[in-house]
Amino acid sequence: MSQVLDASAIKEVRDMSFSTLLEERLSSADCPAVALPESVRIHSLENLQDGRFRFRGKMETASIHDFCRYCKQYAGAGVRSFINADNMAAVTVFNLGTLDLPGHADNTAVLKLKRTAPFQALLNINGAKNSQKDLAEWLEDWSEFLIAFTADGEVLDIKKAIGGVRKITIEASSSADHEDSDFGAKRSVMESVEAKSKEVMPAAFEFKCVPYEGLGDRRFRLRYSVLTGGNAPVLVLRIVQLETEEEHMATEFRELLETNFTDVEVETFIGEFKA
Repeated sequence: MSQVLDASAIKEVRDMSFSTLLEERLSSADCPAVALPESVRIHSLENLQDGRFRFRGKMETASIHDFCRYCKQYAGAGVRSFINADNMAAVTVFNLGTLDLPGHADNTAVLKLKRTAPFQALLNINGAKNSQKDLAEWLEDWSEFLIAFTADGEVLDIKKAIGGVRKITIEASSSADHEDSDFGAKRSVMESVEAKSKEVMPAAFEFKCVPYEGLGDRRFRLRYSVLTGGNAPVLVLRIVQLETEEEHMATEFRELLETNFTDVEVETFIGEFKA
């Protein structure tokens, strides 16, 4: 029992010694702090003051305008903005500091662009297999953003295009060739399946919308396909060269931020930063 008490007493003396040593070191610190005996941990007293010792925080937004306006208010020497165009996001660090005078890098503004409802609907339909009813209803819902084209490249009234989607019929035909000779016989059977419509059939579509808040209008070409393998036609819309369009949007996003920061002290970089 006495050994346990002795060990406890030794621990108390050690903690008090550490606390005294830390108190002396903390007395010259810019931010007031105190060392408590329990595990000799340092506890800040900032919350007991009228105000914070220094400004820090994280501002998050999906608006390019508000992001740039906020960054400009706190622009100055050492302020840096890191742009991740692939993720349509950016982070500005206001107290990054320099190599000689590094900052805490905990006062930031974060921008993450949000997809608009039309663009999200377009991505949802891209490559999906739809029934006539489902695709026709989707075309009706987003008709104000759509332009339909015939096989000759002429603009087709969107209502007629939707009617053509609703009235698709599948026609199947077969033909047989039979050939006899003295040494044998040969027979071949050919079958064909064709999708037709009582209305004018659309061959392609174009979808025009603002993909992300803050960016400009963009036109997306859509390839229209009719799959005839089953009892009912399966309809597919696919965005032509989606990856290329994504690269163009990323470039537009990067250039827009760089342009907004040309007249203020906010140095821009392409990439990510972790403190």
